[in-house]
Amino acid sequence: MQYLKNRNNPKNLFQDGLLQIILGNAFILLLTSPTLERYEVQNLFFHIMIEHILYLSTGFLFASGTDSVIKSFKYSSSNYQRQILQYYSKYLVLNNRFNPFGMITGLLFLISLFYWHIPSNFDTAVVDLNSHMTMHFSIILSGIFLYSSFKMISRIQSLIFILSIDKTMGVLGFFLASGNSQIYQTYPLSVQMTSGFWMIFMMVGIDLICILMILKTFFTSTPK
Repeated sequence: MQYLKNRNNPKNLFQDGLLQIILGNAFILLLTSPTLERYEVQNLFFHIMIEHILYLSTGFLFASGTDSVIKSFKYSSSNYQRQILQYYSKYLVLNNRFNPFGMITGLLFLISLFYWHIPSNFDTAVVDLNSHMTMHFSIILSGIFLYSSFKMISRIQSLIFILSIDKTMGVLGFFLASGNSQIYQTYPLSVQMTSGFWMIFMMVGIDLICILMILKTFFTSTPK
């Protein structure tokens, strides 16, 4: 209870939000470093999973951090900050009206994510710099969409949504691991097979974590 009181303190809200925004920028600096840029060309699993998850996290952190910072303006005496809060409140009203249960932003998240993992689109993004930058920007934007959706649904619903996306990753992993054909032309078949096996292991790990969190949430929220 004391933690929740401290968490809702305007000073803590501002600090938490600022830290999330700083962390998101740190992810971008890390991912655009020459070392990781070279590594993504060599390792499909890092490129298609680890890097994209971090870019998604960046967008999520930007949205969550901005939300916390603006909420801290509620107790501010600055007219400028209060005006920002009023505009943000109007946005939230529109979001509740036109984005029920986060369906619209959830759909935009799925469209963006699946589009860039279509083999022809992904291959183009690997060899073309402009497409590559557009892909990463789109995935960051997808993280913002994901946060907007998660704000509209319960924790259990959010975890089930992650499980459904996780299954798609597992299916792609099975196709890559089978080695029947070269799905992504920009990576050797051996690299694709290894990446596929890692994606399957990652799917199992995410499944276990999500299921445990669903059970924990269910039993802790059930009245005794």
